[in-house]
Amino acid sequence: MITFNAIILRLKGNTGVAAYGVIANLSLVAVAVYTGIAQGVQPLISNSHGQNDEKGIQQLMKYSLTAVLSISVVIYALIFIFAQPVASVFNTEKNMALQQIAVAGLKLYFTSSVFVGYNILLATYFTSVEKPLPAHILSVLRGLALIIPMAFLLSALWQMTGVWLAYPATECLVAAIGFFVYKWWK
Repeated sequence: MITFNAIILRLKGNTGVAAYGVIANLSLVAVAVYTGIAQGVQPLISNSHGQNDEKGIQQLMKYSLTAVLSISVVIYALIFIFAQPVASVFNTEKNMALQQIAVAGLKLYFTSSVFVGYNILLATYFTSVEKPLPAHILSVLRGLALIIPMAFLLSALWQMTGVWLAYPATECLVAAIGFFVYKWWK
């Protein structure tokens, strides 16, 4: 968040940082939903793992992934369709520059939704089946190792569009890595 704020401050000033505040707050709500799904299924996966019930684990993952995908589609559809009014709720001063930056940012930033949910669920899965290393790797990649370089790289290439795409690009890359780790480490 500090990195995003610094980059946005340089590109768009305080108005850009305020727009990012809108997006970051809404993103925390989406992350909380995905974390709730992951925490809800964690003891069930762990129990199935303790009983060596691989089929049960796979069924639980299927249900959880379906829930994540469904919720992601709804979240993105709502954000995409209602970006203007959502940004307006946070824009009490009716600052047109803030509105424009926030609306564009919402539509790009939230393309990450399905990847975020998948990554949170996958890290929880690995923890539940006593494989903390891949869970840790995914978490570090998402939260530090990839997001910071991605923010600098994409913002250098595409300015604010790059800033907004840094999060989805990172989450997408981590999801691809996670998919292969899941297939390999399973």
